[in-house]
Amino acid sequence: MTHLRVLPSQASGEMLVDTLRRTTRAFTFAELASMSSARKARTAIGHGEAVRILPDAYVADVHQRSFEARVDAALLWAGVTGTLSGPAAMHVWGFLAEPPSVVDLVVPHPMHHQTPEWLRIRRISWQPPLSRIGGKTLVGPAHAVVLGYGLLPGGQRAAAVHKAISTHLVSARSLLDALEAVPRVPARRELAQRLTDAETGAETDLEERGPRRVFNTGEFARLVRQHHVMANNRSYRLDMFDPATLTDVELDADELHSTPLQRQRDMRRDADLALVGIQTIRLSHRDVTERPEWCRALVRGVLVARATR
Repeated sequence: MTHLRVLPSQASGEMLVDTLRRTTRAFTFAELASMSSARKARTAIGHGEAVRILPDAYVADVHQRSFEARVDAALLWAGVTGTLSGPAAMHVWGFLAEPPSVVDLVVPHPMHHQTPEWLRIRRISWQPPLSRIGGKTLVGPAHAVVLGYGLLPGGQRAAAVHKAISTHLVSARSLLDALEAVPRVPARRELAQRLTDAETGAETDLEERGPRRVFNTGEFARLVRQHHVMANNRSYRLDMFDPATLTDVELDADELHSTPLQRQRDMRRDADLALVGIQTIRLSHRDVTERPEWCRALVRGVLVARATR
């Protein structure tokens, strides 16, 4: 969906190319002509100062590879029915740190135009919830995740989902509801499993992987996932807890436990738990992903030793 937009003002004596370079938005030829004249617009295009990246959508030469410029050009070109979707919408919502190389649009009707490699279009026969952010029309946050998840590289998927949930713009339940309602979702089964894990408290891919792939044998069945305890007047959530031996097994994702401040927080937490008799075992991302049998042997040995005592 496009909206009426105010054109940038042009200072007295300023060349059209300078005006264009001050903004990352796209312009139709008519808009370029209204900012200067049709002759000057054609001159800027002929000199490569205004670059056509989609039919009747021009951007400044310096911005032709910009994510912002491409998104604006795509929405301008698609018209009132085009909506930003997929990883591009996830980035605008703040769920992806880096903008994707491909801009995804959903439209309600077929578009048979040849598109550049950076633009991907999906036709939908249903109406997603829409939002407006920074002049961009995009699908709502839950639908952005559902439509974008399967288009992300495998290594980015878990972090994107957990980031989305951590913003409180969506929840695992709202994502599951959106997933159920949307047809033809890439990687549907994988996303459903990830959201089911998140609904039970998993906040990182490591917390998903540990119980399902490492500690998934009968001897660890008694471990309670995502257990909350009070220690030293503070509430703590334990990744995997053995009540019989008062043992906490923590699966430490690198992004949450690598800085000095995070390590200091972990030490304070472990000390508080020790006050109530709970011993903490910390396993790193590398431990869980590269040597699962070592992890099982370590935890098994600690549980046996503490049970004996």
